[in-house]
Amino acid sequence: MVHRLLATVLLSSVLIGPSFAQVDSTEVITFDEVGDEAPGINTQSSWTDMIHVSGRFDVVMEVENPTKEADVQEARVRNYHKFLFLKVTPTDRITLDAEVLDLSYYELQYELAEGVSVRAGKIWVPFGATPFHHYYGGAQGDPFDGLFLPNVWSEFGASVSGTILNGSTLHAEADAYVIRGFEADSGAVLQFTGGGADDRFAVGGRTRLGIGEKLSIWGSVLYNRFGAESDNEVLLWGGDVLADYGLVDLPALRDLRLRAAFARAEVRDDTVVDPLVNPDFWYFRYGDYAELTYRGIPYVQPRLRFGSVIDFDDRITNQDSHTWDLALLSRLGRNLMLLAEYQFNLEEVNEIDNDLFRFQVVFEF
Repeated sequence: MVHRLLATVLLSSVLIGPSFAQVDSTEVITFDEVGDEAPGINTQSSWTDMIHVSGRFDVVMEVENPTKEADVQEARVRNYHKFLFLKVTPTDRITLDAEVLDLSYYELQYELAEGVSVRAGKIWVPFGATPFHHYYGGAQGDPFDGLFLPNVWSEFGASVSGTILNGSTLHAEADAYVIRGFEADSGAVLQFTGGGADDRFAVGGRTRLGIGEKLSIWGSVLYNRFGAESDNEVLLWGGDVLADYGLVDLPALRDLRLRAAFARAEVRDDTVVDPLVNPDFWYFRYGDYAELTYRGIPYVQPRLRFGSVIDFDDRITNQDSHTWDLALLSRLGRNLMLLAEYQFNLEEVNEIDNDLFRFQVVFEF
C-alpha cells in the first residue's frame, strides 16, 4: 500500500503543517493555491492592491458505464465548481480570505510576527497537502462529499501557523489547530465526509518539510473524543509527498511529477467492535492514492492515478474499493482548461457496473 512508502517519511517529521501546497498551474481540478493572485488581476489603485477577486466555474459531462449497453448507461451534465474567491488585505497584518458564493470557507488571518500567523472562522483544515480535493481512494468521489475525507474540508475553528526552518536547502512550516470534532451514531462506523459536530472538539496539526524546490513532505494528525460519555476516541493521521517536475534532471524523468498520500483513522468504539475480535474495541479506516503526471507532450498532459479505500477493517464489503483514473489535461490560454478522464471503479466483493467517463470544461480568472 501507499502508506508503506510514506510511513517511513512521516515518522521522521513532527506532525504539524503548512499553508499551501506546491502544484503545477496546469492542474485542472485543484485549489491548492487559491490564495495567490489570480490571472488577469491588475493593480492600478489602492483598491486593487487591497481587494483581489478570483473564481472557478465548470461544466461537467459524465457517462456512467460508457462501455455497456445503452440501457445501463447514465448520462448527465453537472456543475462541480462554482467558486468566487475574495481576498481582502486592508493592512499588512490582516487578511480576510473567503469563498463568497457557497461560503465554502471564510477565515480571518492576523500576522502575529514575521512568519507567524493565526486564523479563525470556517478555516481550511490543515490535513494533507491541500485543503481541497482529498483523493484518498483514487477518485474525486461524489463532489464534494469525498470518499474518505471531505473533498473540500473546511471547519469552524482556529489555527496558528509559522515557519520553523528557513534554510537554503531545507524549509519547514507548521500549523496547529482546534476545530469542531467528529461524532458517530451509536453502533455506526465513524464517517468523516459529513464534517464536524457542534458538541465536539478536535485538535491537530501538520508539518511540511521542503527539500530544495522540488520535493515536499507532509505529516498530519487529528485527535478527538466522541460518544455519549466521551469515552470513544479517534486518531486520524497521514502523510503526503510531492516530487515535482525536474526533481530528477534526466530525459523523460524531468517531465514527471509524483504525488502520493495516505490517511488512516484509528477508532475506539465499544458499540461497533466485537470484543471477541478486539477486546480493546479498536478498528481502523484507511485511504490512499498515488498519481503520476507527465508534461513532456505538447498541449496535453496525461495523468494516471490509483487509490484504495478500506471502509472498516472488521469486514470486507463493497464499501472497500480500488480505483484507477486515467486522464488527459490541457490548458487553453490562462483562463480555460479541459479535462477528459476515465475511472475504473473496482469494488472489493461484488463488482458493480459503475465505471465513469468525464469531460470537464473549467473557466478560471
